[in-house]
Amino acid sequence: MKKNQLKLISVMLLLSGFSTGYLQAAPYAATTGMYSAQQNNVCTGIVVDQNGETVIGASLVVKGTTNGTITGLDGDFSIPNVKKGDIIVASYVGYVNVEVVWNGKPLKIILKEDSKTLDEVVVVGYGSTTKRDLIASVSTVKTDQMANIPVTNIAQGLAGRAPGLIVQASGGGINSTPSISIRGGGAPIYVIDGVIRSAADFQNLSPDDIEAMSILKDASATAVYGSRATNGIIQVTTKRGKEGKPTVEYDFNMSFSQPSIWPEKMGSYDRAVYANIARANDGAEPMYSEEALEAFRTGSDPLNFANTDWRKLVLNDWAPQSKHSIRVTGGSQNNQYYVSLGHIDQNSLYKNDNHWMKRTNFRLAQSSFIESIGLRINATIDGYWQKTTHPNTSTASNYYAVFSHINDRPSTYPGVNKYGLPYNLTDNPVAETAKDAGYNRNVDNVINGRGEVVWEVPWVEGLKVRAASNYRYYGSKNKSWRKDAAQYDWDSQEATYANKPELSVTNGSGYSFTNQAFIEYANLFGKHSLSALAGFEQYYEWGDSYWGKRTNYTFDIDQIEVGDANSQTNGGSEAELGRAAWIGQVKYNYANKYYAEGSIRYDGSDRFAPGNRWGAFFSGSLGWVVTEEGFMQPLVEKNILNSLKLRLSYGETGLDESAGRFQYMTTYSYNPYAYVVNGKYTPGFTEGDLASPDLTWYTTRQMDFGFDFASLNNRLYGSFDYFYYSTKGYLVAPRGDSYLNTALGVGLPRVKSDSEHRRAGFELQLGWRDDIGDFKYDVSANLTYFDELMALDESEGESSVMNPYQRTQQNKGYYGLLYHNLGYYVSAEDVYNSVGFTGALNSGYLTAGDIKYQDTNGDGQITDADKRRLGKSGKPRGQFGINLNMSYKGFYLSALFQGSTKFNMYVAGSLGMQTGQTYGMPVAYDYQTDFWTPDNRDAQYPRLMANTALNQNNNYASSDFWLINGAYLRMKDFQFGYDFKYSLLKNVSWLTRCKMGISGQNIFTISQATKYGMDPEPSDTNYYGYPVERTIALTLNLGF
Repeated sequence: MKKNQLKLISVMLLLSGFSTGYLQAAPYAATTGMYSAQQNNVCTGIVVDQNGETVIGASLVVKGTTNGTITGLDGDFSIPNVKKGDIIVASYVGYVNVEVVWNGKPLKIILKEDSKTLDEVVVVGYGSTTKRDLIASVSTVKTDQMANIPVTNIAQGLAGRAPGLIVQASGGGINSTPSISIRGGGAPIYVIDGVIRSAADFQNLSPDDIEAMSILKDASATAVYGSRATNGIIQVTTKRGKEGKPTVEYDFNMSFSQPSIWPEKMGSYDRAVYANIARANDGAEPMYSEEALEAFRTGSDPLNFANTDWRKLVLNDWAPQSKHSIRVTGGSQNNQYYVSLGHIDQNSLYKNDNHWMKRTNFRLAQSSFIESIGLRINATIDGYWQKTTHPNTSTASNYYAVFSHINDRPSTYPGVNKYGLPYNLTDNPVAETAKDAGYNRNVDNVINGRGEVVWEVPWVEGLKVRAASNYRYYGSKNKSWRKDAAQYDWDSQEATYANKPELSVTNGSGYSFTNQAFIEYANLFGKHSLSALAGFEQYYEWGDSYWGKRTNYTFDIDQIEVGDANSQTNGGSEAELGRAAWIGQVKYNYANKYYAEGSIRYDGSDRFAPGNRWGAFFSGSLGWVVTEEGFMQPLVEKNILNSLKLRLSYGETGLDESAGRFQYMTTYSYNPYAYVVNGKYTPGFTEGDLASPDLTWYTTRQMDFGFDFASLNNRLYGSFDYFYYSTKGYLVAPRGDSYLNTALGVGLPRVKSDSEHRRAGFELQLGWRDDIGDFKYDVSANLTYFDELMALDESEGESSVMNPYQRTQQNKGYYGLLYHNLGYYVSAEDVYNSVGFTGALNSGYLTAGDIKYQDTNGDGQITDADKRRLGKSGKPRGQFGINLNMSYKGFYLSALFQGSTKFNMYVAGSLGMQTGQTYGMPVAYDYQTDFWTPDNRDAQYPRLMANTALNQNNNYASSDFWLINGAYLRMKDFQFGYDFKYSLLKNVSWLTRCKMGISGQNIFTISQATKYGMDPEPSDTNYYGYPVERTIALTLNLGF
């Protein structure tokens, strides 16, 4: 052990890369020398593990001071200036800290392995296990690291935190919600405290209320949840009460947001100059005279030659947001409680503050145990109330529309008149966000109650009976007051209105309940461990909604009865849904070395006809802890390989989401124009498509192989998984159905096909953690990569089947069907000797600087048949995260970097679409000025045009010319702060926690896309959406 070369190398690397000022390794001393040293207040000794092997690099420090050292190559140490009675604290990654009182003699400190990580409980399916015994593919998310990041819903903070979890922002704005998938599949389900809940319930959870979060990825982990779990599960366990005196925790977060990527536009003078260049290229007269250009430059005529900065006119520089959270917990040995209350107040960038969100969360949990009969009773009530509002006018019914108008209104138009009032201009964002504009307001409330009874049968060891019921109520109300604000002519204070107001009100409510009953058994028979679970689950959901609308309001009174009764309309809907399942699961392991698990779920869904409603789906998995084998012990004892576990799983899950409500029946819809009788329309019912007798479960087959390992005394750790999914059973329209549908008058039933969709990929995680005295750190990285294809596609259209370049079958992710560009035409001769679009050459206006395309099929013309599958998918196939967490004494720092591998973004809009071309001004940003000219033949863009119709929009045809690599690296989150309880307030007994810090999200982004002023994460290429926001926050955490 003392001569272990691998350990020597690791220590040398450790000391060279992570040395600190007060730490130094001491050479080994003889016993007499060590005893002599004790007389000079020098504490010496040796550190060994429980097997008697010396530990290299262990940290030792005199408690309450910075006086310390680390052990040398022989496990020895020496600490000067130590007094008798001082406490020596010894620590090493993977071992339990040891405190020893120094009595003046040499110390022999024995470190014992810390099994806390391996014994950490992971909730999987309807039960739980330890990390040591886990053989399913499951990742965990440390939600305590998310507590202080400035997000309004928890989904915004998940990107990059776990392998297999793919999170992509959809944009910014009030309570924006990213898309989430597991391994590139569809939307996962969310299980909160054992019950499937809605995505909104998960997103609105407070991170402070979460005890643990697991990402369940393979069939062995998800199959027990049946048809809804095909795309994986995000499973959450919330906090419950703890035994002890009442404790109070309070968290506060005040943050400010602004667009993370949003390029500045040119002023009117520069845009007008480029507009004249474009007109010249078109062979037209200049759009602006020299006098007009001078007026733009000087601002002498703000009505006719304005220079409007729409962003500064409509938006603030920062949007404020605040978050409060308070929690109380405590209780006796047999009764514990937990109470929490949280509130978020979020505002937007709009100057008039008419776009905001307010949400209040609450949670109450009670747990009681009747020890005499082994009965535990758990009860939880939780919910939230949320109110959001945004401007609503005839030209902008949502905040995305307002942002599109901020971006595409030309600066040459005024936003306000000479009196500072909204100018009479179509799509004027000043008017759309004015205080007297209309609003769209949503109020949502959810209340959820759950009761559970667990009976640990006293006379049968390991037998447990559990029953639970969950009830969820939701209500929502939307009020849409669509009203145009007053607008004014340039030299007038007399208001004009484009349209009369209109009002619509929608109310919806519903409820659902889940009932569960399980019997569980777990016991140990020598080296054999066996557990089993059997149970039944029932789910029912009902909901309705109704709406009413009136228009032509004469007065600005937003009440439904004030509107024109002759214009009123109304409607509504009602729906219900039922599911049921029988569930079984068995787990076995021998000597914590060999593992086998199996599960089955007999699922029923009312989406199918009675004869097709039930389906049986199963999973099985095997595990082998290789490091428990005798032949591996030399590597284990030398800490070369501390643990290695192999995992293999296979399973089948059903999928019923493809079936609509009552799709197995022929439906009839009310039609006010069903018949013509005596020359007049007569209402009646119209028959829908014929029902398919083949409508039943799709089946997804899943396979996973992986391993987990830890090495170098558990400092180096990681995992790897390969996964494969195959879905069959698709229903497709019969070929030639379009002709037959017309003849029959109704749609033909869909038929079962052999179509198959496949998805495969891998994920990995690699990390390093260590403690060096008071300095602790953990650095890890994860990567998830997948691809997918239709192995067989019987729904493929005839034109695609006939063209090998356009087949969808057997082709992995590509951007789309595009023309392949051959660069620019270089001369008029080049144009006439090349193939052009049908009819394009007749225009006589293709010229040098226009884009040339490949005649793929060689027919002498450029048509849609020449398009090919080109580019990478428009959605990232690979996502990664890099996590850094460190602390030194009371200081803490964490950072999360997140990004994606190569994918394509289509940026034609950066020059041809979102540049104000409809106003004859094709350049809006500095980066667009690199266009083709005879002196700039290697330009980024084709020649500048004001009227692209002159060459039949040749340069903006769908082609690979406009594809760029959207791969990016983003500093997603960071936190930095200080724990005042470490030193300054450590003696204040009534204060249990006091931290202050700063945090942020979306701090910076490195990507080719940012050159074009685009954010690669939401893949928005036209600047129309509310930008992803950079947020900075001040945080405070208190405990009493």
